[in-house]
Amino acid sequence: MGMVWRINSTYMDVSDCTPGSAVATLHCTLVLTILIMLWIGSVMGADFFFQDWLGWMLVFGFVIFPTLTIAFLVFANPREPVRFNRQRREVCVPKEKGGDYWYVPWETVKASVEGFNMVSQAGVNKNGSLMVGFPNPNFNGEVKLGGNGFSTNEDAERHLWFPNVVPEVGAGMWELIRTYMEDGPDKLTVHTDMFEMKNKSIFASYIEDIQYGIEKRGLAKGLLWEGVCGLFLFNLPLVDYIERKHLNPPPDLKGEKVQQWSKSLPKEQWARRSPELELAIQAREAELARQSAA
Repeated sequence: MGMVWRINSTYMDVSDCTPGSAVATLHCTLVLTILIMLWIGSVMGADFFFQDWLGWMLVFGFVIFPTLTIAFLVFANPREPVRFNRQRREVCVPKEKGGDYWYVPWETVKASVEGFNMVSQAGVNKNGSLMVGFPNPNFNGEVKLGGNGFSTNEDAERHLWFPNVVPEVGAGMWELIRTYMEDGPDKLTVHTDMFEMKNKSIFASYIEDIQYGIEKRGLAKGLLWEGVCGLFLFNLPLVDYIERKHLNPPPDLKGEKVQQWSKSLPKEQWARRSPELELAIQAREAELARQSAA
């Protein structure tokens, strides 16, 4: 999903800023919408989209707006990541507007996975989101909660939000973060090579993706998916350009304080779990043992 930008034995950088994935999704929607609108225009006449207010709304909502959003994502700079330090059991959180960092105790971080189903004649479509909240440890003002249970005051809480994921994927993304903080990177398989500096041209990378698709899926499916769909439906060369422009390498946290905070500590100086968490883990493990025995 491109959520993990850096990972090592000391810290892991996580971000909900994935402009490449957003552009691929928007471009796919835009192309399919244009094809459908061309079909409608051939049946009802092209004037349908320009003589009625509903037609203008369809053009703006499904053609103009996605196009402007793609153009914005090409030039918009991504935000700094949230850094999870497992040795200190703290999270360094950049403020929403930048310029400052919070150092949030890991055990105060909260997560919410939401899901819903849409039923149609085509079947059931599952959708949802993952939201991770980081309360400001130095905030003493009024806290107003939104409908999702998270604070709407940016000085009180900062969020990571991953929309358009099914609940199982959202729960898996949170489990990745939790596993890293509690068990370490050795328990995970995370690929961050997409954020490394690339020496090949965009065209050479695109041809390499096609070759990988052919090896994985066979000649016909590889050419169809990575080749035709990758170029015309998802515009992978544009996605590659955006990732090279903004995320090779991705933004880093700035300042001497956060750099010192990010350095590795001797094992005897690592922070330990709180007694409350240890009791909760023991109770949960005992419950799972009873369930497996039954």
